[in-house]
Amino acid sequence: ETTGTDRGAVLRALLEPLGEKYTIVAREVTPQQWQDLRTRKVPGITAETIMRREYPLGAAAAPLVGWMGAGQMPAGGIELVRDEPLTGAPGEATFEVGALGERISTGLYEEDPAVPGQDVRLSIDADLQWYAYDAVRTRVKEAGAPSGYATVIDVATGREVALASYPGFDPAEREQTAEGMRNAAVEDVYEPGSTGKLITAAAALEEGLVEIDTPIEVPVRLVRHGTTFKDAEEHPVEHLTLAGVLAKSSNMGTILFGEQLSDDQLYGWMKKFGLGDWTGIGLPGESKGLLPEPSTWSGTTRYTLTYGQGVSSTLLQQASVFQTVANGGVRVPPSVVAGSTDAEGRYHEEPVPAGTRVISPETAATLTTIMEQVPSATGTAPAAAIDGYHVAGKTSTASRINPRTGSYAGGGVTSSFMGFAPADDPRYVVAVAIQRPTRISEYGGVIAGPVFRDIMRFALQDAGIPPATTPPDEVPITYDPDKPAPGQPRGVTLGDIAIKDEGTPRE
Repeated sequence: ETTGTDRGAVLRALLEPLGEKYTIVAREVTPQQWQDLRTRKVPGITAETIMRREYPLGAAAAPLVGWMGAGQMPAGGIELVRDEPLTGAPGEATFEVGALGERISTGLYEEDPAVPGQDVRLSIDADLQWYAYDAVRTRVKEAGAPSGYATVIDVATGREVALASYPGFDPAEREQTAEGMRNAAVEDVYEPGSTGKLITAAAALEEGLVEIDTPIEVPVRLVRHGTTFKDAEEHPVEHLTLAGVLAKSSNMGTILFGEQLSDDQLYGWMKKFGLGDWTGIGLPGESKGLLPEPSTWSGTTRYTLTYGQGVSSTLLQQASVFQTVANGGVRVPPSVVAGSTDAEGRYHEEPVPAGTRVISPETAATLTTIMEQVPSATGTAPAAAIDGYHVAGKTSTASRINPRTGSYAGGGVTSSFMGFAPADDPRYVVAVAIQRPTRISEYGGVIAGPVFRDIMRFALQDAGIPPATTPPDEVPITYDPDKPAPGQPRGVTLGDIAIKDEGTPRE
């Protein structure tokens, strides 16, 4: 009656099996139920305290928080990397006993007291973590995709506010597979595609090769090293500025200004932005991606790298690139532990990792202005725009290798959108990637843009950040080919020079 256990089951437990020292008549009894039972003074009834681990966010945060495996051993996430401070240390006492096992009060006594475990506080916002997980889960299902992930980063500190991936797993369930328990947001590597154009543009600006309004004539086709390059959508000859090349995500336009960088310069800038190395977040299983050294490049590698193909990275590495730009050019490594509370109840804040300047504030401001054109009506991601807020971002629709053939044919794409807001005073970076969508669309602006919008809007409103009171800056994304280019004879552009060099057809 007190525990709600079936009377017949209790009777059988008391009578069978014979010869046992004790038998369990009820499990998972609440403290209140046990107190009620004690007041009845039933002889022979005792209780045993059982510890059970709870996972409040379940699958939404399991890869990040971690879980306990067989033998109550940590098996992933923060549980694993912070196991020692979380666990503490057991105590030990040594003393003399008499013939009957009683302790001799005047005898030897030595004690090594136990060290209580610490409480570790994460930088994760539980509400935002759940919202991001649910948004990714919904879009993965809508797009017929196998997986997706999203992260939200505080621009100034690099702290992770949300880091979610789908499909996830429920750590309370004992039956799991190793593949299903991965932290895909830090383990999966893929070619970033057009979000990588941000690095190429930053490098060209820093090296003094281009300006925001540099004219670039984008042809119908572009031949380099015997390979013909084209843009995602067919178009006639276009007359774009540097801002226009990024706003329209032109592969050929990016090659035209990116090829002015030497191999070592391009490689060096990609390294400065953190590609090919661990981010520093310290989560188990993190991949450092793959950035090939120039000595291993093929004849076309230097061209494909300019628009993010030929290099592999994680979602977190790519998000860190946007954090650098949003933070005025200073890269702060991502982190997820905000602090810890010791046995005396004192809270110790985890130091924010030291930042490193990667690009100048001027270059960061130029890139921000350019990326504000992407969510506009003339950009590639109007679906990523947020009413009332200035948003800066970049789309990507990156080809994936087909593991069966080793080629891009039939490999699908990674559809992503990454950016920050408010663009005029950045608070958060949000990065979203959906793998191999088969429905709705393939384009990053269509597939990932709305997810970015929803997560960023929730984050901004939850933080109480007011909407902007002025419209975003606008810059020309096209130019008049009949007007002289700065410092050049009339009508001569980067595109003209490249076409003469390679004999590219102009239609």
